[in-house]
Amino acid sequence: MKKNIKFKLLHFTGILIGVIISNILKAQSPEINFGNFAHPVASVSSLAAYNNSPASIASGTSNVSIPLFELPTHSKNISLPLALSYNSMNVKSLEPAGEVGTGWSLLAGGVISREIIGSLNEVQYSENPQSNSPEIFDDVYYYNLPGVSGKFKFNKNSTTGSIDIKSLSANKVKITYIKDTVAPLYFTVSSFTITDESGYQYIFNDYSESSNIDAVLPYRSAFFLSQIKLPDNTIIASFEYRKDSKHATEESTSPIVYKSCKLSKINADGLGSVNIDYQYDETKEKTMNDPYSVSQILLKDTWGSVISGYKFIYSWTQLYPSTPSDNTEEKGRRLLAKLLKINKDQLEYEKTSFIYNPYQETLNEDNIYLCYVEPVPTPGNFDSYQMPGLLKRIISPMGGVAEYNYEAHDYFFNRNTPQYLENAMGTGKIVDPYVQDWKPLVPVLNVDTNQSLEYTLTVTGSPGVTQSVALQFLVSEYYPPGIWVPDTPDPNDQPGPGDPQPGGHYHFDLTYTLKKNNEVMSTFCISNQASIYQLLPGTYTISVSGTGGKAQLLMSQIKLKNGPYPNKTSTYKYGPRLKNIKYYTSSTETVPSKTEQYNYASFSDPISSSGFIFRNESESTNNFFPGYVLYKNVSVSDGENGLVRYYFKNPDDYSKTSYTVDGNPISFWQYYPITKSGVLEKKEIYNAQNQILSYLEYETEFETLQNLPDLKIGAYNGNPEVYTKPAYIKNTKTTTRNFSGNVFAKTTSETIFNSSNFKTSFIKEVSSDGITTESWIRYAADKNKTQMMDANIFSVPLETETKIDGRAAAKTENFYTDSGRFDPISLKVSNTDNGSSKTTVKNEVYDSYGNVRQYMVNVDETSGIGFPVVMIWGYNQTMPIAKIEGARLTDIGTMADDIVLKSNADKDVLSETELVKALDLFRSNTALKNFQITTYTYDPLIGVTTTTPPNGIREIYQYDKNGRLKTVADVNGNILKEYKYNNKPQP
Repeated sequence: MKKNIKFKLLHFTGILIGVIISNILKAQSPEINFGNFAHPVASVSSLAAYNNSPASIASGTSNVSIPLFELPTHSKNISLPLALSYNSMNVKSLEPAGEVGTGWSLLAGGVISREIIGSLNEVQYSENPQSNSPEIFDDVYYYNLPGVSGKFKFNKNSTTGSIDIKSLSANKVKITYIKDTVAPLYFTVSSFTITDESGYQYIFNDYSESSNIDAVLPYRSAFFLSQIKLPDNTIIASFEYRKDSKHATEESTSPIVYKSCKLSKINADGLGSVNIDYQYDETKEKTMNDPYSVSQILLKDTWGSVISGYKFIYSWTQLYPSTPSDNTEEKGRRLLAKLLKINKDQLEYEKTSFIYNPYQETLNEDNIYLCYVEPVPTPGNFDSYQMPGLLKRIISPMGGVAEYNYEAHDYFFNRNTPQYLENAMGTGKIVDPYVQDWKPLVPVLNVDTNQSLEYTLTVTGSPGVTQSVALQFLVSEYYPPGIWVPDTPDPNDQPGPGDPQPGGHYHFDLTYTLKKNNEVMSTFCISNQASIYQLLPGTYTISVSGTGGKAQLLMSQIKLKNGPYPNKTSTYKYGPRLKNIKYYTSSTETVPSKTEQYNYASFSDPISSSGFIFRNESESTNNFFPGYVLYKNVSVSDGENGLVRYYFKNPDDYSKTSYTVDGNPISFWQYYPITKSGVLEKKEIYNAQNQILSYLEYETEFETLQNLPDLKIGAYNGNPEVYTKPAYIKNTKTTTRNFSGNVFAKTTSETIFNSSNFKTSFIKEVSSDGITTESWIRYAADKNKTQMMDANIFSVPLETETKIDGRAAAKTENFYTDSGRFDPISLKVSNTDNGSSKTTVKNEVYDSYGNVRQYMVNVDETSGIGFPVVMIWGYNQTMPIAKIEGARLTDIGTMADDIVLKSNADKDVLSETELVKALDLFRSNTALKNFQITTYTYDPLIGVTTTTPPNGIREIYQYDKNGRLKTVADVNGNILKEYKYNNKPQP
């Protein structure tokens, strides 16, 4: 019986043997249908990354944001920004190129996207509520709105059997839905309403549809923002969509593959709109591209005239290899090549260009070491990560260049433990080239069969520790005559002299067998060079057999390289890590003017990584490589001004506790939804001479939201499945020490967050000279304002109280109406030290959009009467066109009607001239002679065009075709200020 020695595998967490990242798609068929993906809508699939793993310095992720527009609305608290955002984590072979290109997202309007986990919720749902298990509703929904984002899931109410919504985020956003009763076999949502913490309502009536192998009919794959309403249901913004249906064939009666829902227009009534144009490319169907691409975005005023805009230019590049069964990658991936800014005449005046890493051979971690006994070099640091499609350069409109360079992630792996090093001796072949190497093959035995057929071989090493032993048997001479081996007879073959018979030859053979106590030792692997064994130290027997001869036995053993060994493992599988950003004054420069260098090594051990692997909670199990790397230490330097060191805590710094799910014991990971992004613990700032300038220490306490659902963190990288819950930041403390030589000034700042709305409720600051300032902020829940809470208005501060060194200093109170829009009525400031109080502003009349039409200042506390001010709102109730100090609305009557009408009609120079004349007539009205009047005109979405104060000295503001302020002149045309823009455009 052969003796088997167990092959000792080193536990190289994350080392991928022979895996080629870009081959992920090889198993796909050419019939790509995004509806079968976990994120089924190509244009919004990347948005989940912004919720789950925000780009940060702790994750080594590059993030680029390019603001495009910000469309105002009737509400001063709500604006509608549009921006391009690039996230390197979204450059993957399984991440489709969206409507603005690989890695880019267009952040506009609002969307509720979903991640399908397992089978579709709609398919599993039964009309009998009691038959629906809680596990049915495991899909996660992500919402992205202006200023707020989060996620939620549906939940079966165990008491009523009804289906409700459970938030998975620490906020007070209220989410409701309406079920579509037209499709009785499906749990289909008709619409969502999200009410933010200020009471504003976001209505999602529009949706896209996708098909799925699990579904008989198309399902609703994403919902899109349709309207924004004030708390009193007044609409302040609306959204329009381009909707197309794609059928399985050209026949309109064939099954629907998907229904697109592309944002085409954002309307801010009375102000203007944003218009988005798309280009549809039939050839990009069933490829890893959204077949729709944004071609142009225009900002228009309320009359439909163009204010400014952007044109999008794309290139198409093959980034990943094709396979015999799938040639879709040959059609390329969409890359945003140029962003052209255009003026009111739709002429280009700015250009931003983008350059990406080109196609190259697939990345291979090259960790396969065959059975060759030869020296193995220590691997490099994977410090050149030229992943295809990664953003390489941004060339700004002025020609300056920002160049992004990447490297592979690495994570901590302890190579210096005695057990690991002991196991490394017996792996059979090289598995860890950082630690292992082969000794040179050296002769240990001279074999001569005329002298002996058995020899003794000694294997050295620590007792009981398996050794990797390579034996090479080199024959130098065969003894005649050998063994005659007859060939197949051939009539034409004549025997040679002395041959006993024709058609044969002499065979020579000399081999060995390795034995231990007469048991044959099996080989671990064999090459044409040597045979490798896993042997315990001791004495072995070499038994020689064959026709006889002479040979030499050479032996080698795996040895340990000289330590210490780097405690890190580099890998491509978690994507790129930002290595540095180089800045050039032009695209022709070869030497950067500045370099930001990022380093992720442990501060206490520079040859060890500070990275650790984690994964997102409630994540689809379809993820080929779940997880990402989070670093505890990151330094950023620019080579001239010194460096900054960041220290982070990660989830491993917070305990796991015992927990029970469905009666089964499991671990619970506290605060994971927050700590998975890294928690800043310390920050050190050094100058170029490595002298410390500032030292900031951060202390953070969290609290679990026990009333929210459990979240599962799937098994990954050898870690078992665990559970967690959403949490919030309970309090923070920041201690700052600013140094001057060896002397420092110390300040502290403490913040406590309100458990009812997760907003700041208390701030305590201690200055360097010892002065303590404390502030308390109170909200609707603290003041028991039930009407506001019923309207979901939780985040509006109602009262702020301040103390200095323990003595009351001031108190500010905001009073609001108890219904409708909950408009602020008055602002009262109290001096709590002497008991005095003063109402600084008293708002008396609002219009239908919440614009103050009449208010008072310097209000007498006894009579409640103050100095009145009237605001006249024009341009469709969007801009103040007249401020009348000392008057009430009753004094104005209908005298302002004409200026309001003319402002509403102001669309060009001629109509503005008429408005200015009307304003002058209004100012000169004898009925208003006792009041101070200031008047204004505008080019909406550009800026103010005239201001005329009470003294009548008017200023006129002129803009160029690009919307930039050109001159400020007086009424006589004399230029008071002039602005010149000497921009050098890109070549």
